[in-house]
Amino acid sequence: MKNLLFLSLLFLCTINSNAQNVKMLFTAGVSPQQTPAPHHIIVNRSTPRDEFTFDLSQVKASYLIGFGARYNVKKFFFTGEAQYNRREYVYNMAYTFPDFVRSETTQQMTESMNVINVPLSVGVDLGVIDVTSGFLPQFVISQKSDLSQVNGYSQRLDRVRLGMHTGLAVKIKDLRVGLSWQLDFNNYADHLYIKDQNLSLSGRTSRILGTVSYIF
Repeated sequence: MKNLLFLSLLFLCTINSNAQNVKMLFTAGVSPQQTPAPHHIIVNRSTPRDEFTFDLSQVKASYLIGFGARYNVKKFFFTGEAQYNRREYVYNMAYTFPDFVRSETTQQMTESMNVINVPLSVGVDLGVIDVTSGFLPQFVISQKSDLSQVNGYSQRLDRVRLGMHTGLAVKIKDLRVGLSWQLDFNNYADHLYIKDQNLSLSGRTSRILGTVSYIF
């Protein structure tokens, strides 16, 4: 984590040394709610009275707000930002033991994360459109989960996550109205455990974002 923070600061200091080519930017964005395809797993097979199915039901809509700098080199540019993003996931749990009242309904467990994204990007100015792509370090600053109520729950959450992003934006004077895709290099629920069984589900965590940036 310290190395990534150092590289981010070094990037911002480097572009600041060439102030005539530097612009600041403010970004806001929203990611719509997702309903991923089902990829349930069965948990606690060795203890039938505690056995349940586990799946991701929804990835709720999330918002981000950030601030950064843009360094222009002719038709190309480099950007570094710090963006606050809150994420929320809803998991389905359904106990399978037939004599339990709790098996009659599916329980929903929510997990939330507060994340600082630090997208480091390279882009090209194509006239009315900017195209960008880059590296996406992410720092989880807080996390909580309703699954902590389940017997045997534990987590092994890496506070530093990595990913990538790509997108395009339409230029309207100093505004950029864009669409971007972010992909994390981790699976849904890969940090959650019940009695040492990993609850990782198929599918990398990803999101589509609508963004508005103001360059000044």
